[in-house]
This record gives sequence, structure tokens and C-alpha cells, in this order.
Amino acid sequence: MPSPSGTGASRQEYGTISPTYTGMPELLAAQAPGFLDKTSLFKGCSAGRAFFHVDPQGLATMCKVSRENPVDLMSEGLDGLLRLPGIADAQTLRTGDCGGCRLSGTCRVCRPLAKAYQEAKAPLNTYCRHGSEEAS
Repeated sequence: MPSPSGTGASRQEYGTISPTYTGMPELLAAQAPGFLDKTSLFKGCSAGRAFFHVDPQGLATMCKVSRENPVDLMSEGLDGLLRLPGIADAQTLRTGDCGGCRLSGTCRVCRPLAKAYQEAKAPLNTYCRHGSEEAS
């Protein structure tokens, strides 16, 4: 996507990344079933490699969804970012409620996002094919 500022820099928008960080089960508007793209399969991403997230306290994580195992840039410096690819590899494994799932090859969300939905007790059909009729 070309940059709207005219700088020539590209950007990518991820419209369906909006888990509830409060842990409350209510849906955000962007999580409403009519807004979710359930047509494309999740085939991995470059979190922790091509991009990362840094919060105001200087804690870097593989992406804005997965905030586990942060790298403290204030104490480790930029060299700490070299650990992010390994952290990303570990956090994107199908674990927890997704471990051993027979539909894991057809997931439409990454594991960190599925985990955020699970922790928020979101309805299964908002993030998983097991919650839809197409799984049967």
C-alpha cells in the first residue's frame, strides 16, 4: 500500500487485530462477526523479525498483540531485540487450547491473537472454526 504522506514508504493495516486487553468478554466493534475476514488462512507473520512493538516503558515485544516475554530496552539496549525472533517462534506455537487441534492447519488467526480471545472469554466463533458451522 503506498504511503498517504507521499513519502513512498509502504504500510500495512491489520484491521482484525483488536483483542480486549481488559479481559472482559464484550466484543469490540471490530470483532463483530460482520467485520471479521474469515476467508484467508493464517500462514505466519514476520513478528519479531520485520517489526516489533515497544510500549512507553521501553518494553519491546514481538507484536502489539503478544505482550509476553518483553525485552527491556532500557536495561538491555538495542541488542536485546536480537532475542525477539526466538521469542516469536516460541509464542506462535499452537499451545494451550489450540494444542493438538485437528483444524490448526486452517486457522485464520495467529496463536497470540487466539490466546487473547481465549483469555477474554470471547465466543469461540469470533476467532476459531470450531465455533462455526464450517467446522462440521
